Amino acid sequence: MLLWISASVSPQIVRDRILSDLTFRTELIDWLESCHRGDFVTGTSADLASRMPVADQESLASGEYRDPVSTLPHAPPPMDSTVQLEDWYSSMCRASDEIVYLSNRHDSAHSKGCIRGKDKYCRARFPRPLQPATEVDTETGALRFKKTEVWINTYNSVLTYLVRCNTDVTCLLSGTQVRAVVAYITDYITKSSLKTHTIFETIRAV
Repeated sequence: MLLWISASVSPQIVRDRILSDLTFRTELIDWLESCHRGDFVTGTSADLASRMPVADQESLASGEYRDPVSTLPHAPPPMDSTVQLEDWYSSMCRASDEIVYLSNRHDSAHSKGCIRGKDKYCRARFPRPLQPATEVDTETGALRFKKTEVWINTYNSVLTYLVRCNTDVTCLLSGTQVRAVVAYITDYITKSSLKTHTIFETIRAV
């Protein structure tokens, strides 16, 4: 899914303003970091592993453990209830982290078909490089976003909470990135296994 921002300026103008306007740079980074993240909200992967129960068949059957990937999200409370909203948000972040941990992590042992080529590289590009804080390349204006977990995609907590599955949320800040994603989607939807009506629906959506 591609989301185009109405009345958005070109990537080059954005980069120019990043380099020349400190206020714009700060506000843009704050906004983009609120749109996607490369770590968990409520702790590290080790924290998640230690607090999550083992989802074996017995605990699932008894109701002792409810897999968040297979349950529906809860709607937020009325906007006039600050305490309830804060409680819901904390619960949403916790559930989102568990969903990411269960469905959005790449296997560190790499699954069958993951490793390609003579050099044995991961086709999904894992593990990802770490970045302790978001930085700006002062020569090009490029942004390098904070990322502290090597085995997960960047994602949006609210989107993950709603769709409850593997996602990959990325900000496209260059014409090259936009063209690459359009090419990827075109290649994906033209696989022979997809029905014709699915292809046309996707084209219309894009």
